[in-house]
Amino acid sequence: MIDLNRSLITRQHVVDLLPIMGLSPEEEQRLLALHYPVDFAVAAAAFESVGIEMDTLVDRMGGSP
Repeated sequence: MIDLNRSLITRQHVVDLLPIMGLSPEEEQRLLALHYPVDFAVAAAAFESVGIEMDTLVDRMGGSP
């Protein structure tokens, strides 16, 4: 199991996930507006704010919830 809680998330990580997330352009811009790199918890909260659940995010990042 990958412990993503200790991971730093880069802007490139988010850019790579955007095509499979099905977000609106406005939601994508909200995610890209973060000051990267950010802790996983910050990225997770940002994704949750646009309707992406933690389990979905972890799965798409290659981890196991």
